[in-house]
Amino acid sequence: MALFCPATVLLATWVAGDVATVSAQVSGERVAVVLHGPAADGAGAARLAEALDVGVERLPALDPGALGEVADRYRGECVLALAGPGEVARVVGEEPAGGGVVARLEVDEDGITRVPWPRPS
Repeated sequence: MALFCPATVLLATWVAGDVATVSAQVSGERVAVVLHGPAADGAGAARLAEALDVGVERLPALDPGALGEVADRYRGECVLALAGPGEVARVVGEEPAGGGVVARLEVDEDGITRVPWPRPS
């Protein structure tokens, strides 16, 4: 049983120049920070963070363990994590085609739960 509010992680794959697309996809969310793993484009993450008017952080890895640490730091908040090639599969078990937000996750001390994305209107 979770003892604290989960962090919401919007997991996105990144295609260079997709700032407008990803920004539009997360427009209804209160994103606290843009994260990126080692396989993602750090400069692109910085441009996206600037467009969303939030900070940017590099993670040593984009995997369940790193997202658990993120959840501890961003309890009850929403973060946007940019994944590079192969990083999505480590988290959700499959590598989706295309770019943009590919998964919405709730992460707490009990683990990672994939929830519907996009959010039902």
